[in-house]
Amino acid sequence: MTIEFNKYKKFGAYHWKWYEQKPRYKAHVDRVRDWIKERPCLDIGAGDGLMCKIVGMVGVDNSIDAINVAKRRGVDIVLGDAYKLPFKDEEFDACYIGDTLEHLEFPLKALIEARRVIKNYAYVSGPIRGGVLEAYEYDDSKWSADEVQRRVEEAGFKLEREVELLELARRRGTFYAKFKKV
Repeated sequence: MTIEFNKYKKFGAYHWKWYEQKPRYKAHVDRVRDWIKERPCLDIGAGDGLMCKIVGMVGVDNSIDAINVAKRRGVDIVLGDAYKLPFKDEEFDACYIGDTLEHLEFPLKALIEARRVIKNYAYVSGPIRGGVLEAYEYDDSKWSADEVQRRVEEAGFKLEREVELLELARRRGTFYAKFKKV
């Protein structure tokens, strides 16, 4: 079952609004900015381009609506599919897959493809088990810390740093994990 992800068509540059208006979301973005040091870095599922702008990453997304929203904000995002990225092998030193895997029907396939285009590290973040399931998320998309590690390592990575959990709101938490390509 494929989920139609039409949030950018409906809500526009909502991440930019959250960054300006929601202190917890700003803290999340700033944490990612301070966390990722490698360049060039690819943001897989870049959406409206906020992370690309703040962190300094190249972005790819499969939503033309998201890409158009990003362009209006001065951010160029490449049109592409997480299952078949439009980049050469090992073109990037690292990638960031943040709040993306829960929207994918086949997260393992996307992780394997991410591994192909990077030389070193995958930074992965997303909602933790127990959070509220959104209309745009797959039923099996909320992972525990152990599941995050197991699933990403299954794609050819090794956990570099322990999975960290951060409660962003009363009913929503986020995991952060850095993996080394093996």
